Amino acid sequence: MCTVVRTTSREAELDRTRLSGWGISRGVVAMLLIATTSGCYNYVPVSHSLPAPTTYLAVRLTDPGSALLTGYLGPDVRVVRGRFVRTDERAFVISVSSVESRRGDSYAWQGEAVSVPSEFVWTMEERHPARTKTALLALAAITSFFGVYAAFTPGASGTSPSGGGQGPSPH
Repeated sequence: MCTVVRTTSREAELDRTRLSGWGISRGVVAMLLIATTSGCYNYVPVSHSLPAPTTYLAVRLTDPGSALLTGYLGPDVRVVRGRFVRTDERAFVISVSSVESRRGDSYAWQGEAVSVPSEFVWTMEERHPARTKTALLALAAITSFFGVYAAFTPGASGTSPSGGGQGPSPH
């Protein structure tokens, strides 16, 4: 036995509305996740004698330090970024995630441990999340998402989705 199910155009429109609403919800969640995981950070000087292990640091090198560490870090490295591992009597050990050259070029690393002698450190800063900047980034991303969604949804150009209209004007 075969059963035929008929739906009216109104029911079909309601189904499309429910499905598109689900798409918006997933999009908003995705935008929030992206905004919060790739959020903004501030760097502030280390306020205590030693940072806690696994603290994310930006270590600015002195000019002689940059020159003497060329064999380990590469030429003209100004800033070493990574997680603080430990300190010994004369150096900081950092699990390096990136280095930045004097020209501002950034190069990714894979977490290799590098010992930076303390006399080669010009400044040391800790990374902290910037909650206000991240919230503004998330708000801008969500607003942009809804703006693009509204611009490209059916009916956004002012015509009806069925393509109907008044037809040609009489002569």
